[in-house]
Amino acid sequence: MTTSTAKQQDIPTFDVAIIGAGLAGSLCAKQLSSAGLSVCVIDKSRGSGGRAGSKRISDTSSCELGAPYIFASHPETKALFKNLVKNGVAAQWKQISSKQIPGFVGTPKMSSLTRHWLDQVPFITSTKVQQMDRFLEADGQLVWLLRNDQYQACAKATKVIIATPAHQAAMLLATHSDLAVLLLRANQACKQYQSQWAMWLETQPSDLNAIIELKDSPIQRMIKDNYKPAREGAEVDRWVIQASPEWTAQHLDQDKQWVAQALQQAFAEYTEQRVRQHGDPHRWFFSRYTENRGNKTYAWAPEHQVGLAADWLCQGDAEGALISALTLTDWIINNPASLQTEL
Repeated sequence: MTTSTAKQQDIPTFDVAIIGAGLAGSLCAKQLSSAGLSVCVIDKSRGSGGRAGSKRISDTSSCELGAPYIFASHPETKALFKNLVKNGVAAQWKQISSKQIPGFVGTPKMSSLTRHWLDQVPFITSTKVQQMDRFLEADGQLVWLLRNDQYQACAKATKVIIATPAHQAAMLLATHSDLAVLLLRANQACKQYQSQWAMWLETQPSDLNAIIELKDSPIQRMIKDNYKPAREGAEVDRWVIQASPEWTAQHLDQDKQWVAQALQQAFAEYTEQRVRQHGDPHRWFFSRYTENRGNKTYAWAPEHQVGLAADWLCQGDAEGALISALTLTDWIINNPASLQTEL
């Protein structure tokens, strides 16, 4: 994975520029680069993963505050994880798996998945794409010019894939009038989304279940992160606490110290465990979307060579992000000259 910042470059040109280095964007990059297309990925963060990224706790430990695991219920994702397990970057978490629907995690951490997919792909970090301009090159080819939030050019490409939360996709699509059809799809998804507070904490080891779902509590789910395959921390139980969407909505603007105290109190009341240490809560504004149902699990406007791939286009979960990426890239690879809009 070659990383750089936009300021260090001369406006490199690619077949495909992908905005967003989460599950969908990273997998799109892997599929298209494997098909022989030149690809770059641009993300506003310093690393890959997005909501499936990993929070570093110490030199030897991390945890996942966003997507803690991925269930593979479709043949496409089961085949994908079979290959990832073979490559040593994923493992089945047997404690949460059933025979019909296995659950997987990245190893040694969830962000290993996106790092694996981006291994041979140019990756422009710490760059927020804020403007898309289309123009005609000297050779007669139409290309997209992507600009950052300081209006500096960061990449040119004949095709663009936006793989971000719907709100971020909508803001970017709104910068060009020709993309109104895709903007409508993104705006539809923006109407129904959930935010979520999440934090990690550590206790002494216990025999509590690896995953605990709660009702009538500020907490929606508690996950023993150190129970995942290839994780360190047998001397402690490291929990990831995910607040309920309803509680989060009521306390979205509370300061982090207050949120940490409230979630720790709810955790202690249920588990009767004393918290040894904890991290600051993280607020996911766009934690999850209700699935934005359309005819396709992706959106593609071939007349403009722009597409969308994201969880909010398919199932609304981490597996949906992967399916969206797989189906979009399959369309691009197998229908290079099509003029039929796919929505």
